[in-house]
Amino acid sequence: MEAASLWAGVRFTARNGSPEALLTDAAGQGLHLYGISARPGGFCAHCAAWRYRRLVALARHRRVRLRVDKRKGLYFLLRPLLRRKGLWTGLAAWGLILLWLQGLIWAVDYSSLTTGQQARASAVLRSCGLQPGTVVIEELLRTGEYALLESGEFSWASLNFEKGRLAVEAAPARARPEIAAGTLHGLRAKCNGTVLRTNLASGTMLVVPGQTVEAGQGLIGTARSERDGTLIFAPAAGTVVAQLEWETNQSIPLAETLPQLTGANKANYRLFFAGHSAALSPSAPEGDGLYRTRHLQLEVFGLPLPCAVEETTYYGQQQKTLYRTEAQALTLARLQGLRALHDAFPDADILARREACTVQEETLHYNAVYTVAADICT
Repeated sequence: MEAASLWAGVRFTARNGSPEALLTDAAGQGLHLYGISARPGGFCAHCAAWRYRRLVALARHRRVRLRVDKRKGLYFLLRPLLRRKGLWTGLAAWGLILLWLQGLIWAVDYSSLTTGQQARASAVLRSCGLQPGTVVIEELLRTGEYALLESGEFSWASLNFEKGRLAVEAAPARARPEIAAGTLHGLRAKCNGTVLRTNLASGTMLVVPGQTVEAGQGLIGTARSERDGTLIFAPAAGTVVAQLEWETNQSIPLAETLPQLTGANKANYRLFFAGHSAALSPSAPEGDGLYRTRHLQLEVFGLPLPCAVEETTYYGQQQKTLYRTEAQALTLARLQGLRALHDAFPDADILARREACTVQEETLHYNAVYTVAADICT
């Protein structure tokens, strides 16, 4: 079979007249026929569709009657579609829409950031209006970059947008050098204690290990004297770890009325596209409840779509009385005491603990004295 017939070919039958002369004329004119087979009073053959008209003219000259038996090829399969103007108009309109959609954000690339940085950067950009489905302009990109820098999470940020893809590149902010973080007013003790060890970064250390200090006493100064008596000033920076006792008191009721989940929940969805939003489901019932919101990227077979969906889930709650045993209340009191210790001394190393608890009027009263080693500079 001729390769051209894969696009458009016909099978025809020739009868009457002078079929042999027609074959001779076709060969002389370069009309290639193939699949020729004899038929009563003529023959059957195949040829490319665009050569059939010339073959008809030759057949008319030889008084041969041609009849098409079958049309085959990709052209004849597509011809019904080619005649549908509405289809091609729709495809052209869809092409124009795709060109316009290139100006919208289809996907945001955070590949250069860690998982935690991605979540925080996404929240910052969303507050500026940069999310899938947003029409991007240069001013909006600059606003997003400044917002990332002002968040304090990043020291450098760049937003690059091309053909629906927003690439977010940023460098995390690094802590200031320890000396630069010092103070020009000196460091003092925030509480009483016994110095265990010191670490001077800048300034003048005023205490030594084993020394007992009181609250407000100077620990690291900002000036030191040279041999000739010249004073040299430097920021006070460093740590002074001291052993100290820290006390906490906690009161935990054995019966407490708290909001409890009822098991009822409802999810609501809102679609964001090209600066507009539309609710996809009825609003959540009003009343006491817990709300959680997350943002989704719609995809079709792995292809992100230029729109964003906000999912807000409502969890029903109602006030119920919670009853605790004394053991549960004691565990909760210890946890709250440790949280308070962490708030006061984040780097504290617990050396010992003395505790006492009593139950009065359905309330557990907890007292704990911690012996800790912690940095007391302030």
